[in-house]
Amino acid sequence: MKAFFTFPSSIFKKTRTHSAFTLIETFVAITVLLVSLAGPLSLAAQALKSAYYARDEVTAFYLAQEGLEFARVFRDQNFLTNQPGFTNFGYCTNVYCNIDFVHASALQCPNPNDPNSCPKLLVDSNGLFNTQSGTPSIFTRTIIISAVPGTTDEIAVKVRVSWVSAGIPRSFQLSEHLFNWL
Repeated sequence: MKAFFTFPSSIFKKTRTHSAFTLIETFVAITVLLVSLAGPLSLAAQALKSAYYARDEVTAFYLAQEGLEFARVFRDQNFLTNQPGFTNFGYCTNVYCNIDFVHASALQCPNPNDPNSCPKLLVDSNGLFNTQSGTPSIFTRTIIISAVPGTTDEIAVKVRVSWVSAGIPRSFQLSEHLFNWL
């Protein structure tokens, strides 16, 4: 009796094939993998660098704003105690000072005519910037107060914050005119 259906004999034969990567195929695969990873990794590194710079720039802006507030506080204290508006500004008039808002103090820079001679701000255990205690930060803040020519009721306040980010020196400056209220 003859079988109705027969299987081809090639199905039951074991075929031996060597399926291994050659050195060239391995090299190509590694190269493709490295190229596909290099783009996103360099993009992530650049984004991280930009985020650190933005963080430092925002901190510098707030430190400069705090310097302007320092001058306003002294002007307002004079007003509340019926003293002439700009009597307490003598220590920073026409010379560079390093101000400490936390301790309400100002110190002239070692070279009063050079804003780069001021020491760096310190960060205390509460995260506040000051000039008396803590670990050194990357920021230096200077303030200079000058009379506006032709008037006794107005002063110009300039606050400069400088720092080094990624090996590049950077600075940020705010200026404002304050008026005597008396």
